[in-house]
Amino acid sequence: MSHEVFCHIPQTIDSEVTVGNSCFGDDLWDLSPLIPQQSLSPSRKKLKFNTIQSVQLKFTIKQYIYYKLGQVKAQSTITTMHSLAYFIRFCRANGIHSLENITRQTLLTFAMWLKTECEIGKRTSYMAFLVVEEMIRVGQIKGWSVPNDDVLTGITAKEIWGSGKDEGSLKKVKPIPDNIFDEILRCALEYEAYNKKDILTKCGIIIQSQTGLRINEVLSIKSGCLHQPENSPAYFEVTLSKTVRGDPVIHRVFANDLVISAIQELEQNTKILRERSGLSELFLTCNKGINVPRALCWSNHRLRTFIRRCNIRDVDGALYPLKSHQFRATFVKQLIMRKIPIAYVMEQFAHVSVEMTCHYLTLQENEVKSIYAQLMLSPNAKIAGINAGEIKQKTANVFRGKTEEDIDKVIEELAESLTFNPLPGGVCLYDYRRGNCSNGDSCFFYNCPNYITEISFLPILKKELELMARELERTKQLGYERQWQIQYSRYQHLQPLIEELENQINE
Repeated sequence: MSHEVFCHIPQTIDSEVTVGNSCFGDDLWDLSPLIPQQSLSPSRKKLKFNTIQSVQLKFTIKQYIYYKLGQVKAQSTITTMHSLAYFIRFCRANGIHSLENITRQTLLTFAMWLKTECEIGKRTSYMAFLVVEEMIRVGQIKGWSVPNDDVLTGITAKEIWGSGKDEGSLKKVKPIPDNIFDEILRCALEYEAYNKKDILTKCGIIIQSQTGLRINEVLSIKSGCLHQPENSPAYFEVTLSKTVRGDPVIHRVFANDLVISAIQELEQNTKILRERSGLSELFLTCNKGINVPRALCWSNHRLRTFIRRCNIRDVDGALYPLKSHQFRATFVKQLIMRKIPIAYVMEQFAHVSVEMTCHYLTLQENEVKSIYAQLMLSPNAKIAGINAGEIKQKTANVFRGKTEEDIDKVIEELAESLTFNPLPGGVCLYDYRRGNCSNGDSCFFYNCPNYITEISFLPILKKELELMARELERTKQLGYERQWQIQYSRYQHLQPLIEELENQINE
């Protein structure tokens, strides 16, 4: 049954109206026909109303949930019901039997109860209040048993909790330091020595580290997803859910040897579980039923356990607080270090059909800018260029006396105001919104004030200097004076940059 059938909501709903595999009057709604994902266990496709003791309150909440089924996906409606569970508990504890009795003071008390009695984060509290707010607003339009008066003025979820985002969610996801990343990958490849049974964590880390995919995208891969054409690079397919209603999108992602081995290992090790369950996903667990691991728990449970067992520690000696999304930020950084012009790739592939869309398309411009900003503007950045000294001096003045968290916010703000144009050996800070660059290709000669490079580009710059030296020798022997002058000019501008970066290494 399609969710479109719920769009018209009558004033009263017959208890025999069909909802999925159930009726409106039932205390258990089975929404399986509305949730096509076979990977979800049957229990996660059901809604329970038997905890609501008041008949009138239960009927109003059912009306609201029925309405939501016509607006969003069934799985999202189940999430809405989870948020409503806090209000249901509050009503039971305070003897509230109908929303008609709700006053402005009642809502203020509920907000205070969420803050003081429930040990939940800001975001969870925000959503718990927001669904009640929406239920009242919609109910006033639909004629449900809700307050007729304006009880929400001045006490909306946004006014009480702001954006609703937790403090931790505001922190920028930073790339994994190179030495720790190498240790994580090494331990993942040898993880059977720590836990022979945990193939999923091992393969998940390998695939994420080599592709930059989000963990929910990695968990979506299925048996037969790997393709190895004879005359083309190997690739595998992942499922990307749309942000609006509609069918999921299939993404094709290039696979290197590590990814190929990981997928093949998953195919072999989950074969029995797939046969028993009828599921085709490669990431399967068997704990009170066979299902796909939850992306929300991946960092807190699997990655935290992996870090502890492998004893991977940061510079302060503490266990490294690895989050799955850091693999994505690290992948962006690695692309930059490999001198791949990400902005160009994104622009060109954005108009290509889904026939060969790849992981480059999942990189967002703000993620690229964030990586460049951390590389070039952080307090410990080792940069070179005509204006490098001025940049370091100005940022040092801004950073003075600030905490690490404050510094991150400053860098984020600076990233928003700057333009980072990728170059093979650094970046150009020129803002093309001001028009074409008046200096033409002068950054190619490493003497443009907009050109900045960083110590990570040093191997590339050294290789470039070596090639210049060979070209100088060749043009000199052939007597090509003009070509020699051009190369010599470039050599003179590049050599000091390399020396400056090498001096910073030794500081």
